[in-house]
Amino acid sequence: MSSKEKPTLGGQRIKTRKRNIAAPLDPSSFSDAIVQIYLDNAGDLELVAKSIESSDLNFSRYGDTFFE
Repeated sequence: MSSKEKPTLGGQRIKTRKRNIAAPLDPSSFSDAIVQIYLDNAGDLELVAKSIESSDLNFSRYGDTFFE
């Protein structure tokens, strides 16, 4: 085995970890998505609830917007 260091590229970028990348807060698009689900289901609350549960909306982040 050689004790030489491995060569590296000069223009190498340092990658940011995924956990450190923060998504911007956008409550208006969240509320628009909730309203669109309501309109798509013609106001039937049971269908609205099922659609909201199956959606990939982030309620932990936008919970305050949802209840306003």
